[in-house]
Amino acid sequence: MEYECFVKRLEDVKENRQLILTLRDLSAGPRKYDARIVRALVSRAPDALAHWDQLWVRSAVGVKDPQPWGVKVVEELGDSLPGRPYTDIFEAAEQVEEGQGGRPPRL
Repeated sequence: MEYECFVKRLEDVKENRQLILTLRDLSAGPRKYDARIVRALVSRAPDALAHWDQLWVRSAVGVKDPQPWGVKVVEELGDSLPGRPYTDIFEAAEQVEEGQGGRPPRL
């Protein structure tokens, strides 16, 4: 599978650390651009690139990292994160990472 995600800054993506990401499916077909929120590991190690799904990372303004990452989903977090509507998704993800946001409701 091939995905893309947006982060505040490209340097925020750290190898072998669990991150909360909104993955957008880039596969051709009716599910293209479907999004899901996950806790995932990312890596540029050759083994990860060979065996994990491919991830293209973009900055908040859309600048694409020229090198892909391997991504391995650790946990599905659902379609949304707890928080106020129309607030910063990056802020909501940080709160979940720090244990302040609770778990998103299961749909």
